[in-house]
Amino acid sequence: MNYIFEMSTDRDIRTTGLHGSWDPFTRYAWENVRQGGLNIPAGATIVVIAHGNGSEIGNAQQGEVDINAEAFLAVIQSNMSGNSQPRAVYISTCGTGIAEFAANVRILAGQNSVWSQTAIFGHHDAVFDNVPPASDTSWTQIF
Repeated sequence: MNYIFEMSTDRDIRTTGLHGSWDPFTRYAWENVRQGGLNIPAGATIVVIAHGNGSEIGNAQQGEVDINAEAFLAVIQSNMSGNSQPRAVYISTCGTGIAEFAANVRILAGQNSVWSQTAIFGHHDAVFDNVPPASDTSWTQIF
């Protein structure tokens, strides 16, 4: 199952569509994601949609929703069931530098011994189109 996490309250992020290959999915707004406790099952794929740069993701306007790599990892983990981990996390932003952000998430996950089997991908593009399919070459896997 695919789970979409909006990590922004900006209208353009909330209305960003997804390529049909992500079906079926359950989509959660930031208001739900930030609270934790969604009990996402082990092995799920999580697609995150936000504005972003190399150091944080969130809203386009600084100071509204600013999520660094450490907070990102904590938010995702707080929504997992028990001590489980996602199979893959796809981070789609409309700002450049997402590879750096995703690499920081990978480094922290390694240091914390979580997500050892989780694949992390980054993608950036203007928010006027759908999030591309997982098979699209615009995704960069972070090892």
